[in-house]
Amino acid sequence: MKIQLNPLTKSILDIKEKHNQKANGFKDLLENFIKDVNSDLKESRKAEENLISGNVQNIEEIMYKIEKADLSLRLLVEIRNKALESYQEIMRMQV
Repeated sequence: MKIQLNPLTKSILDIKEKHNQKANGFKDLLENFIKDVNSDLKESRKAEENLISGNVQNIEEIMYKIEKADLSLRLLVEIRNKALESYQEIMRMQV
């Protein structure tokens, strides 16, 4: 008996595999996260194009991809904001 995974479960397993790989430092971690966000945005764009063209097989999967890309981008923006705030705080320190 062969068990078939739906696309949502496959993406969760892919995420676990990506995070099992070791990053050398914050720079590598951030670069990998930016690449992941970029790929999420590209997948979202393709899903939107399929929706517009009428090639819709599973509307839930399309909505999942769009929401995942939105959430990833929001998280990236918040990380950037916190990094800038930290940098500004360090620059205000007196030596």
